[in-house]
Amino acid sequence: MYAEAEAEFRRALSIPNPSDPALHNAAYGMYEGYEHERDPAFVAERVEEARERARGSYARMTVEELVPSAVQRVLEAGKLLGAAEGRKRGKLVAETFPNLARAQYLHAYMDLEFVRSLDPAIDKRPFLRRTLTVADRLARAFPRSPVIACFRAKLLFILGEYDAAERECRRALDMKEPDDPQLDCIPVGSISGENLGARLVSLACEFHELINKILMVAADYWDSMSGERRHDSFLRVRSDVLQDEYSKVDPLCAFTMSDVRSFVREHKSWKFWICPICDRKRFVDSGLLLSHMCGKHPRAVLPRLQSLLDQALSSEASEEGGFLDGVTFCEDSAEQDMICLNKSSVVFKWLFYAPSSGVGAKPLPEVRAKKREKGCMILEGIKEKMRTLPTDKSSTEFAEALPRIQELWHNFLKASMLDYRGVILELARSFLWRELKKCMTEDPQLAAKRISATDIDAIFTTEAEPSHAEGDHETGGNEQPSQADGALIVSEDHKESKVPIEHGESSETPANNTELTDLVTSVAESGNDLYATLDKLDIDPKINENNQESEFQVEGESSEATVTNMADPATSMAESGNDLDVKLENLQINRNF
Repeated sequence: MYAEAEAEFRRALSIPNPSDPALHNAAYGMYEGYEHERDPAFVAERVEEARERARGSYARMTVEELVPSAVQRVLEAGKLLGAAEGRKRGKLVAETFPNLARAQYLHAYMDLEFVRSLDPAIDKRPFLRRTLTVADRLARAFPRSPVIACFRAKLLFILGEYDAAERECRRALDMKEPDDPQLDCIPVGSISGENLGARLVSLACEFHELINKILMVAADYWDSMSGERRHDSFLRVRSDVLQDEYSKVDPLCAFTMSDVRSFVREHKSWKFWICPICDRKRFVDSGLLLSHMCGKHPRAVLPRLQSLLDQALSSEASEEGGFLDGVTFCEDSAEQDMICLNKSSVVFKWLFYAPSSGVGAKPLPEVRAKKREKGCMILEGIKEKMRTLPTDKSSTEFAEALPRIQELWHNFLKASMLDYRGVILELARSFLWRELKKCMTEDPQLAAKRISATDIDAIFTTEAEPSHAEGDHETGGNEQPSQADGALIVSEDHKESKVPIEHGESSETPANNTELTDLVTSVAESGNDLYATLDKLDIDPKINENNQESEFQVEGESSEATVTNMADPATSMAESGNDLDVKLENLQINRNF
């Protein structure tokens, strides 16, 4: 009944002098949404409201019925007529509905299916570059679609662009108001979940799993490195590089490597304590910190505390974090200051086994402010204990309370201590992690590696099945598991990634949006061009009985690609009439739901 609905919609919009909707509806104005009731002075407003409701109904029909049906028929055409024919029809649907993310995504989806179907002898890399170009455009046009972001991130991973892939994952995970995956996913309904939150969690698992894959590739690459290359490329970082890293998070540059170098030379230490109350000085000795607080801030820190604390606690607190001892200053051949990381295993842990929140280095003032806040909270706890502490040191109550006070002081010292090496490693981690991914991407051996359909299946399906496209040439087996077979199905044994990364840059904000409320306008506005776009269709839906192989020239590529399991459809089918029903028939869309 789409043809009748289309005709009625256009007829309603083209009525030259429409009657007042209130004349033919006795209940007009009695329900919510009829803003102007029956006042004769608002006839024009009531007509526009009626037209707006018609546009909304037409848009909902398009989004909820027409496009999903078109997607399904294109997927079926790809299976029956071959991937090249499916790609052609997917592109037509995208041209027909330029404002709908699912229709645009279908173009990229079917293009990937076409790439998978290429002859096993053909390297898929140059063709995937074309698919990535489409995905890049979609990500810019629909920046709030996590489905499109997931598709693009997986393409980037397959092509070895690991840093870009992880940034796309982080961008998607940081989306403030993401679109409902149910509106964009292909096949329709492939992302399960009883509500929006459940569906977004499902996709979030996809992103974390992809980050885990990047982690595993990086770990293997690290293990394959020679010790000399690790030392030259990853275990020594120039101070000016780290300073540039810090300037990215703090333009005011409250932290400078030259200040750190001077501090280390003067005090023979990387550590210091800060007073949580005034934060005026750096104390290299915890005893001096306690004396300062008892003398300058007696109300916040009771002077009696000095007589109760064991100096051994201060030594224990300062000795913790010994794994940072591998960080030292050195100079290169040009006498440039460098930071040397002497324990490669520790560096590896800092690179790969940090929490997966994606949070990078923070400005030093922010770090100090958090330490002060935590220190003040612990001091309040100590103060409360001191107020109820008996004066008789031989009493049972005193003996029971003292260990807790000393424990709180130990915690205070840990919370108030700042180690410059920790700050430096945070900066180095962000830089070195990017450098490692860059090395992998630019590695000539990895870049020259051929990409097969099996490689694509391993990322776009839950379980990588051996692709028959890469199988026995003699048997001619060419049936392949489609990416649709396992698209966006979350693994039950998903583990959260532990890869540190900086937040990716936001995509530019376009005019298009996939929210249903926006679609009411965008679909209706593009409706006038629907006939003209559908007229471009010139497809014979009959399946070629011989199912012969044919040569297909790929757009954007100069080479010829042999496509297996592809029909040879005719390209001259006359359009009969100008009604939507005929055009849907050409699209092979089933109108009976």
